Amino acid sequence: MAVLLRSRVGQAAAAVGLVALGLFVAVFFVTAEFAKAWVYTVAFFVTVAALILVASARLHERHEKPSFAPKTRLGWWSVGLAAAGLVLAVAVPSILSAIAPAIEGPMMALSNVVVLGFAAAIAAGVTGVIAWFRRAERSVLVLLTWLPALFALYFLIGEVAFPH
Repeated sequence: MAVLLRSRVGQAAAAVGLVALGLFVAVFFVTAEFAKAWVYTVAFFVTVAALILVASARLHERHEKPSFAPKTRLGWWSVGLAAAGLVLAVAVPSILSAIAPAIEGPMMALSNVVVLGFAAAIAAGVTGVIAWFRRAERSVLVLLTWLPALFALYFLIGEVAFPH
């Protein structure tokens, strides 16, 4: 971590990360539900910006240029898990809801498939982070696997933070 703070991009990432942390803490002190939801959403987007800055600082530190396709096996696993997560969380529920009258207990099947999709998306993001920082991956596709993982975490934490 100290290596990342040597560059201006790393320092900017740390500053944006602190802002994101402050926004997440502020969610607990905002009383109006509408404002609380907006602060939570802004905190999510600031977190995404901080992660992009951290990833670019890592590239800058290694003096590398990003590539499109993954170079490591872990990077390919991350892309595959993200694809599986998107299929399970988006495509399969759409198909199940179209044929829902013919399926007994469609809501239970639909929720199980969406949970599996979210789990695959989170696993893809974790795998992508490990590939990026431990295996010196530099693929843009691996960075893109972080987005579904962050969205899944955003959604799941939002369900706990804002019960309905």
